[in-house]
Amino acid sequence: MADVRRVHRSFRLRPGTSERLARRAAETGETYTALAERFIDEGLRRQDHPAIDFVDGPAGRRARIVGTGPGVWELGEVLRAHDGSAQRTADYLDIPVSLVEAAAAYYADHPEEIDGWIDLNRSVAARRRGVSHRDV
Repeated sequence: MADVRRVHRSFRLRPGTSERLARRAAETGETYTALAERFIDEGLRRQDHPAIDFVDGPAGRRARIVGTGPGVWELGEVLRAHDGSAQRTADYLDIPVSLVEAAAAYYADHPEEIDGWIDLNRSVAARRRGVSHRDV
């Protein structure tokens, strides 16, 4: 959600929903509005990509394939390493090809997000090896 512009919308929530959202916002340290926006955005993404879920991790919240551990960015890296072959990627990861295809579809719709994760992880790995990630 890099776009900082906002569109004003007004809507009503059931009291219980609003209270749960307020509690969750307090737990996460996010504002009520930021958390509501994240939930709406992720809900829309889940509608568009039913095999995708979102999970918190040490580096932040990331998209992943439902029922698996790896993030979409990780499947994207393995897919690249296998020259874009979904079948070879699925065989390598021992997961159904349909999950690789689901990750690829999400990646295609959200390349900036996934490329950002890939770049971040390459930078961290390169820093640990003492080289520039651009040299990797």
